[in-house]
Formats: sequence, structure tokens, C-alpha cells
Amino acid sequence: MPDSLPPEARLYARLGRLLIAPKLGLADILARKSGGVRDALYLVLVSVLAFRLSDVVRAIASFERVSVGDGLTQLVALLGSELRTAALVALVAALAIAVFAGRGRRDPSLALELGAACYVPYFFAWTPIRLLDLDMLLGYAPRLASQVVRIVAWAWVLAMVVLSVRLVRQAGEPVVAPRPGVGRRVGLAALAVLFAGLVLGAVWSARNYQSLRPLGRSDMAPDFTLARADGQAGQDGQDGNVRLSALRGHVVLLDFWASWCPPCMAMMPTLHDLYGEWHPRGVEFVGISEDGPAMTRDELRGRLDTRPFPYPVALDDRGVGGLYGVFSLPHLVILGRDGKIARVFVGGVGRAQIAAALNAANQSGP
Repeated sequence: MPDSLPPEARLYARLGRLLIAPKLGLADILARKSGGVRDALYLVLVSVLAFRLSDVVRAIASFERVSVGDGLTQLVALLGSELRTAALVALVAALAIAVFAGRGRRDPSLALELGAACYVPYFFAWTPIRLLDLDMLLGYAPRLASQVVRIVAWAWVLAMVVLSVRLVRQAGEPVVAPRPGVGRRVGLAALAVLFAGLVLGAVWSARNYQSLRPLGRSDMAPDFTLARADGQAGQDGQDGNVRLSALRGHVVLLDFWASWCPPCMAMMPTLHDLYGEWHPRGVEFVGISEDGPAMTRDELRGRLDTRPFPYPVALDDRGVGGLYGVFSLPHLVILGRDGKIARVFVGGVGRAQIAAALNAANQSGP
């Protein structure tokens, strides 16, 4: 770092400058050749806590209630969803900056730092909408408002890209050090809004913890009734429905899967073999397709005609998956004869583990 540069400002001041004095904020990143990516990552982490705290609480509860793997899967998915948006904005802006910087001035790493800085105004343009989306406020944002903000956010990014290109082309000219106070108040106000979202999320999560807490061992399995997708008769031989309550007294394996899920399809032969082994011992399997609105019951029936299941398969309307806290697929739930959850598996799992869980459930009471 050149000796002529003053000490770097604090995070809130850096964010504030990019919002109200972007030329100064971008010039500082250009002079230091760093800072943009780091601050964008800070915002990604903050956004998870400010806007997705209830999901974080649910994921943390899954470590104990379900499995370490399920909790990690949810946390990684949360972080990944926020990171995808930041990466999209940063990479699009960086590519434009690198292309239009001109020959001899194209520096991919510097373009990425400046492109990441363009994510800051994009992030804060969406902040009011994301606050409205919180369950403790409206729980949704008006569609028109979201469309307007999308246009404003990308227009703001475009303006930042144009300014970044100009600064890159002017590289070598004296750097004007920003006044220490520039951006502080705006940055503090912006972070205060995010802190308010965090507080609201914490209060709501504390009051609604029971609804966030995922189903786990010893919890009574929620009852459901779903129509069989293969059109065959149900357990009562009459209406073609799968009723969980009708299976009480049996060990039951609920297989939540989807045709677009490669790990689910890879596990099918194992589950089919296990059914042939355990069904004579009184264990029931139920397949629950989570394909959702993209697949109709007739389409699922057509798939089952070409790749039949030895056990009943129903098409979920997302209601049952929600009851069981299905966050990712494959998702297996093993119920004891008393109707309580004995074991939950999330993700790919081996035959030996499933068989051991079935054996433990089959040997336990009542």
C-alpha cells in the first residue's frame, strides 16, 4: 500500500462513501487495489443475519433435532443463496469494467474489486423490499415495488460501472483523499437499518421457536392423506389414498424425493431392495414426490409406469413436505410403530445405515 494513503476508514464509512460519494469510495479501492470483495462478503454475511435469521435458527436447531448434515446443508444453502446474488452483480460489473477499461489498463483482479463494490448500492437498494418480506412485518413486498427496485438497483450498478471505468482510465492522476467524515452518517444509518432487521428477526424467532424447530426423534409424526399417483387402491382398498394414520402399528419409512434430484434417483434401487427385505416383516414404505407444480399427477403416473415403485407413491402439494421440514432432498423419515419419529436422514445415505435404523425402530415398543 502506498505510504501516501491515509489509514483505511471503518466499514460503515466505506459503505457510506459508496452510497453518497461513490467517486471517492471507488477511488479509494482503486488506490489500495483491494477492499471491494471484502466488503461485499461482509454484506453477504450480514444479510443472512438481518433477513434470514429465522432460517438460521431453524438450521441450528436441525443440528440437534435432525442431524449435523441437515443443519450444515441448510446453513450452506442460506449462505449460497445470498452469495449467488452478490457474485452475479460483482462478476457482471467486473466484466464490464475490464472490457471498457481499454488496452493496457485491463486488470482482472482490480476489476473484480471494483465490480464487488458495485454490489453495495445494489444491496441497499433492495434493503427496504427485503425488510417488507420479513414475516414479522408484511411477509411480502408489493410486486410493483419489487419491479421498480430491480430497475433502480441495476441502474445504480450501471452508474457505478461507468464511474469505475472513468477512474481506471484516469489511473496515475493524483488521488484525492476523502475527508474523514464523508459517508459516516449514511453508513451508520444503513447499518442501523440492518440491525433493526436483525432485532426484529430475533424477537420473532424467539416467539415462534416451536414452529421453527424441525421435527426430530420422539416427535409425533404429523398425519396426512395423499392420493396415490399410480391410481391404485389405498390401504383400505377403496379410494386410492395413502393415510399415515392407517399405518399406525407399523414401522414406516417416508421417502421424500423428486425426479430432478440425482441423489434421490441414485438411492431408488437401494430403497426398492430394502422394501423387498423389510416389507415381509411388517415395515411399510411410502414415496412422496416433491416435484411440485412442475409435474402433474398424470405425468408422475407416466414416470411410474416406466419405472415402477414396489411401494405406494403420492404427489405432494408441498404441504406434507412443509409439515416434516423437508429442506433438501433426498429426505427419509423413519417412524416407529407408535407413530413417533425414530430417525431422519437428509442427503444420500447408505443401505447399512437405513437398515440399522429400520431394525432399531422395528425392535422398539410399543
